[in-house]
Amino acid sequence: MKLTQLALLFATTATLYACGGGSDSKPQDPITGDNIIVNDTVISKGSSVELVLLLNRDELSNIRWQQLSGPTANLVHDEGKVLAFTVPDAGEYSFQVNFQSDGQSYQDSISFTATSDSPLLVARLGHSVVEGGAVSLRAFVDNSLQQEEVSWQQTQGPNISFDNRNESSRVAIFNVPQVSQDTVIELQAEVTDSATGTTYTDTVSLLVENTDGIANNAYFDDAPLAKVFPYNSNSPYQADLVDCVYSNQLTSSCQLSKLPLLAQDTLTPTIDDIMDRVVVSHRWMGDRFKEYLLAYDNFDDFKNLLRATTAIVISYDVRPSFYWTATGAIYLDPNSLWLTPDERDTINEAPDYRADFGSDLQFVIPWRYTKDNEYVSFYVDPNERDSRPLLDIKYDLADLLYHELGHANDFLSPADWSSFSASQRVLDAANENVEISDRLDDLYPLLSQEMLGLAQVRFQGASANSIQRAYLPDDVAEFYKNDLANDFYNYTTTREDLAILFEETMMALRYGVRRDTAVTNAPQGDDITGEDYIVTWGQRGRVAVNDILPRAIFVTERLLPEFDIANRADDLLPPVLMTPGQSWIDNLDLTLANGEQLRSRPEAFSGFSGKQPVVLQTYTPHLRPEPKQ
Repeated sequence: MKLTQLALLFATTATLYACGGGSDSKPQDPITGDNIIVNDTVISKGSSVELVLLLNRDELSNIRWQQLSGPTANLVHDEGKVLAFTVPDAGEYSFQVNFQSDGQSYQDSISFTATSDSPLLVARLGHSVVEGGAVSLRAFVDNSLQQEEVSWQQTQGPNISFDNRNESSRVAIFNVPQVSQDTVIELQAEVTDSATGTTYTDTVSLLVENTDGIANNAYFDDAPLAKVFPYNSNSPYQADLVDCVYSNQLTSSCQLSKLPLLAQDTLTPTIDDIMDRVVVSHRWMGDRFKEYLLAYDNFDDFKNLLRATTAIVISYDVRPSFYWTATGAIYLDPNSLWLTPDERDTINEAPDYRADFGSDLQFVIPWRYTKDNEYVSFYVDPNERDSRPLLDIKYDLADLLYHELGHANDFLSPADWSSFSASQRVLDAANENVEISDRLDDLYPLLSQEMLGLAQVRFQGASANSIQRAYLPDDVAEFYKNDLANDFYNYTTTREDLAILFEETMMALRYGVRRDTAVTNAPQGDDITGEDYIVTWGQRGRVAVNDILPRAIFVTERLLPEFDIANRADDLLPPVLMTPGQSWIDNLDLTLANGEQLRSRPEAFSGFSGKQPVVLQTYTPHLRPEPKQ
């Protein structure tokens, strides 16, 4: 094997230790002391390296890598079969992996030398992936090559097919094939300097893991799931967490006796109680989630809302975030949690192509959150490899948690917790009572049939009819502003109507962060910016509109009884209209034109070159349908 030969060339030491007892029940790869392979023929400062533990045996467990010598590398995931990292400096490096197989404990180690040469092209990030799983890889090029196209080709392993819908040559997106045993796939990124004709290459390796596949009638039947593990190995639910909430072998909802709601354990959960319910693909994800709760859940809102869940799953392949009644868990996209570029490298960045739904409509309804006429959401260019402080995710993650936990408490509402039996499946408990969103729809229904139909086109992929395609922004503005929704996405389902109401209410009253929504044109072309979206009608703080506020009060007092919404609702600032004919960008500062009074200035965000405000946001559907059984 090519990689094994390379490993032997660069491994100046390779040692193996074993202890314990046990015997193999079937032929398996021998553990020889040189089972770690490395992908690069030349390793240098700044390059990305993958160390792969390639052993086709019964399940390897308790894998843990550690660095023995050399300049300290940032090891963001040291508990899998692949250790991938950026080489921090030139020097002699040595790494060791500990693991168990068939009752025996082993150690294997490898050493290599890194030169001081800085590469002009680096491909990241090699990792292990289950067979059939989705992969994204990114090429990082030197500033002198920023204008050049990157090409990708496969150099080893079973064939893959690149996703031809991908718009950036810097990113390679594909699914790995099915394999009969753990198999290495190697790819090469290549860029040519058009001024000199010099070509630069870098290789990246993936370990495709043979798994049990997707069971018949599996709940998660649409794609192979990443390997995950309980964040707390001593959690009282350690044995059942993964099987009940993130497994392709799950075919029936777990009973509450096996994995109860957090509320069934305690009505006053601590952060430690919550972390006992966290499942992750990478440990840093749980670290960041815990850090966030410690820093920003001062009101205990998220602790209280999490009582309606069985678990929190944070995995590199979750996109977008969602809640599911079949498991009682929320699933968080770690893109909302990363703080360092090394952490970000581990996240799958395959785009959601549903963003193209409704592209033949003549209007757009963007939204954003603002605080005192400033943006609170920011995009960090991955090519800049900047870090961000925890403060930079404060509002985005709060918005996400209020939304997804609004769903959880809608289906498993606080008023119903005491009625649930331990013998019930969580899915049956969720379907036992009338949802708060259904009662909202009975009392305060959304009335615009035009908006309900347009939402099916924009968010659910329905084909627009000729009437819908003919609607101009003026038409849609009339439908929208005279109804009871605080966002276009409310019209998708009654569940989303509730979640958006709750989310905006809590963001405004807890953080002073207000939601903007508007109807604009749908600009066409290649270089579209926020200046090209011209507002026909728009509003800030729409949840405080007289006819909408009772809906917000209704859902909030039922989703989060501890929050005194009846008295706090008066603290909402009055809604402010945008100026028609101005761009979405120009309507950010509503103070002078519309008389809004500024309160305290927002906390300062970090400033760095790769960070830009998220000017325009839209939703993608994220509620999974209920399983049949």
